[in-house]
Amino acid sequence: MRHRIKKIKFRQGRDANRMLVRKLVKNFITNSKIVTTIKKAKVLKSVIEKLIEKAKVESEANKNILLKTIADKKLVFRMFKEIGVTLKDKVGGYVRIVRLGRRDSDRSEMARLEWVYPVVTSKEKLGIKKEAETKQPASKK
Repeated sequence: MRHRIKKIKFRQGRDANRMLVRKLVKNFITNSKIVTTIKKAKVLKSVIEKLIEKAKVESEANKNILLKTIADKKLVFRMFKEIGVTLKDKVGGYVRIVRLGRRDSDRSEMARLEWVYPVVTSKEKLGIKKEAETKQPASKK
């Protein structure tokens, strides 16, 4: 019997659901936040929490688990070098779900998934450098 085991399922089928979760994970890691439906956000939160626990310790087994789920070497490298290092001393609760209300078109309930602790990624570091370069006035020759 499966008492007290709750699993959120989608309608598309097993392979389509895996690809949906993979796409959501990739988008969340690259953008540091994502707006989606409540149902997808709850599934994504549990997957992200498990992946971050693996990203804390850089080993071959953890790398293979991350590659199996994410299937992108650059994102796995980012998980180990930036996210895992940042959240190494934290114990759970890395991601929060913020409810945003209902979508106008089909009235489905929306949510934003974001980091609880500030995680600075290389994309954000590069963005800060480019802003600083554009703000400096050009010198006259």
